[in-house]
This record gives sequence, structure tokens and C-alpha cells, in this order.
Amino acid sequence: MTNPRVASTVTVTFLTSVASLGLYTYIGVLVQQLARSHVATPYLWVWGIGGMAGSLFVGPLIDWARRPGVLMAGILATLAFSLFALPGSLHIPFLCFLPFTVWGAMGWASQAPQQHVLLRLQPHNGSASMALNSSANYLGSAVGSAIAGLLMSSGLPTSHLPIVAGCVVSVACLGQVRIVSLSNRQITKLGY
Repeated sequence: MTNPRVASTVTVTFLTSVASLGLYTYIGVLVQQLARSHVATPYLWVWGIGGMAGSLFVGPLIDWARRPGVLMAGILATLAFSLFALPGSLHIPFLCFLPFTVWGAMGWASQAPQQHVLLRLQPHNGSASMALNSSANYLGSAVGSAIAGLLMSSGLPTSHLPIVAGCVVSVACLGQVRIVSLSNRQITKLGY
């Protein structure tokens, strides 16, 4: 954590989990109140299928792009877009599943680029870096769930939860863009 790049990377992971996994906790309530459906199962299925696809394809994307930090910024921007689109799409047949699929894919895909960056930053402390990133992921999930619960109990309409989550992911995305920008400046300065 004393390495500023490691701390920044782990903070982005934390914020991503606050938004994505924190909101996932309330997917049943979201579907019930926004889609007027008591059956969340199809939404959970497409979220999970998207997650599996994101996990499967992110590795080859990292190898192809060779810029996991830039890829992570794209993942976060796409995740934010899907969360912002979620409330408005729930009333459109079949299209209502698209934001859930993209949300699952981007949420699950967000871990591998972070791990890649951390292993580059800390090749001799890879296990500790991975443990720190995993801890940030799980802590973010718990904190996001708690914050969403507090917001709903204080009167925030459920329909606003995806917007709040999208805003948190947007902050993470801005942080990631800043990390990439500083990294590019450092590479230019060193003459690589």
C-alpha cells in the first residue's frame, strides 16, 4: 500500500466493487420495482452469462491490447454506461436484459486487468498484491451493499441506485484515466 500506483490501482478496484457488487446485492428489489416483476431469475442468468463471457474474453483482450490500464478504463466506461442505461431499459422487451449482460461482463472482466497491472508493479510481491486487490474487491462489495441499503432506508428510490452506482464507477473511471495518464508521462520521461 505504500506504493502510490498500487494504492491507486486497489482504490479503483474498491470503487468498482462498491458500485457493481454493491448494486448486485439489490438486483431482486431493482427488478421488482423497476420492471414490475417478481421474478429476478432471468436477470440473474443474463448477468451471470455476461460475467462468464467477460471472464473468458478479458485475458485474450489484455494480451492483444498489451495495455491493461487502458483496457480497464474502457471496461469502467462501458460498465458506467450499462448502469446508467439500466433504469430506462427495463420497460423494453428483450432489450431490458442487455444492460444486465454488459454489467455482468464488465464487472467480472474488471479484475484481470488490475491483477495484471499489480503484478507488473510488484513482481516480487505478487501474492501480497493479489491478496490486497481481492480484499479491496470484497470490502467494496460489503461497503457498496451497506451504502445502498442506507440510501434506500433513508428514502432514495430504488430506481436511483443504478445511477448512484454509475456515478461511483465514473469516479473510478476518472481515477483510472488519471493513473494511465501519469503512467504514460512517466514512460515518456524515462524514454521508453
